[in-house]
Order: sequence, then C-alpha cells, then structure tokens
Amino acid sequence: MMDWSQIATDSKSDGSLRDIYILGTSIDDWALIWNVLTASGSLAFDVDGIARTPPADVREAFALHASHSVTACYRLGKQRLNCHFFVEEEVEFDLDPKDVDGLVEAERLGQFLVDLGRMTSKEVRLTAENEREAVIARYSPISDSVIWSAVP
Repeated sequence: MMDWSQIATDSKSDGSLRDIYILGTSIDDWALIWNVLTASGSLAFDVDGIARTPPADVREAFALHASHSVTACYRLGKQRLNCHFFVEEEVEFDLDPKDVDGLVEAERLGQFLVDLGRMTSKEVRLTAENEREAVIARYSPISDSVIWSAVP
C-alpha cells in the first residue's frame, strides 16, 4: 500500500516538471505504448500547436518531429502526461507535479508506471526534471512493482 505522506513532498509545485523515462527502448517499444495510448481515447496530439488526430503509427510522429514541434498529451485522471518524440532509444513523458495532489492521483501514476513497464519489460523511472538519476519512483520488471523514494 502506498503511503502518501512519504511521497507528497515530490508532488509539491516548485516550478519544475517531473519526467517519466524508459531507457534503452526501440521503435517496437514505442509502438506498443503508442497503440495503448491511441486506443484509450485520452490522447491529444498536436503539431506546431495545432490539434490533429493522432497518427495510427508512432513512426509518423517521429517523422513529423524531424521538422515540427510535436507533442502528444495523455490524460490520466487530473494529470496531463506530455509525450515527446526526441529519440527512439528513450521514451519520455513529463508532468506537472501539482496534478498529483493526493493518494488517488499518485496511485494512478504508479499504475501507469507499472503498465509501461509491463508493456516493454523495461525499468520505468519517475524523476526530477531532466535528471534521469534523481529517481522518485521506479518500476522494476524483475519485482513487478513500483518503489517510491523521495528525492533529497
């Protein structure tokens, strides 16, 4: 059972975002994730700030990213998880920590980490912004669980 008091400090708004990383990915990992996100009905997609229908194939998002600003936004409860298409070798989402405002939202986020990890069979990290090693929570495919640890 998750203890909100142990992780609440990581959800305080300090002007920075939190990042979700899956490292060592391939386009096949991206495709697994993309298929679930697009099927959810909770995904917004925009190119240069203009809303568009999400492409059926994630490869198209990468192709667009070569010459446009491309973002996909997945709604998870109150949270907006922004997906970026920087490189195929790394899946990255960012989120505003203030949207994780209690146990229900933290549990949703934790389950999202589990879902990503199970889809890809890879470790998933929730970190401080742009700090892959400043881990707040980590899904381990070995233990099939999320461990929360406050960032000092």
